[in-house]
Amino acid sequence: MRQYEIIFEDEAIVAANKLTPMPVQPDKSGDQDLQSLLKAELESRPSFLEAAHRIDRRCSGLVIFAKTPEALRSLEAAFRERRVTKRYVACLEKEPVPPEGTLRHRIASDPKKNRSIALEIKQGLDSARKRKDTVEAELSYSLLMRTDRYFFVEARPLTGRHHQIRAQFAAMGWPIKGDLKYGARRSSPTGRIMLHGRSAEFEHPKSGEPVKLVAPYPQDESLWVLLGEKF
Repeated sequence: MRQYEIIFEDEAIVAANKLTPMPVQPDKSGDQDLQSLLKAELESRPSFLEAAHRIDRRCSGLVIFAKTPEALRSLEAAFRERRVTKRYVACLEKEPVPPEGTLRHRIASDPKKNRSIALEIKQGLDSARKRKDTVEAELSYSLLMRTDRYFFVEARPLTGRHHQIRAQFAAMGWPIKGDLKYGARRSSPTGRIMLHGRSAEFEHPKSGEPVKLVAPYPQDESLWVLLGEKF
């Protein structure tokens, strides 16, 4: 299995499908990262390459990079202003009830354990909102397919918080397969968790034309193969 696949490239952006557990950008771990690999191996040899957003180390899926400072500023503004529609697919260990809806929590950070805690917001008794160390987190979800043991769910985050999807699903009692940090029964042989950045829709930072990018599922996991490419 390759570490990544290039999905799209032009003079302004590069989109890659991250396939192995590694950070998107250099971090304090010193581990090999996707951004450095791309910059070294792209045939276009861009002098500038910077991730416009990130996905978790152990997730797979779509990551968009800017090849110019101007493109980076445009993409970062689009993400910040929620003009990018991101779609993830997760394989859950428990059935989500109801099968579709919107989750709203306050996210608290635990930097020592590198995890986030999703706190329930109760009408009229919003203790989470009073905490100054929390931020709002919101996502919509819908059940796509089920097997005898697992449940494939589409997630569309409306905010971009650290470990947001993982923390919010865990708070509902629906841990993602392989995600020990957030309550899964066991880890995955691949080292990944089954959360995949499936697609993104946005305006091209240079032309302004609509762009839709889709990242194929990893083919070294039988459950992703079972899902196929129909969702």
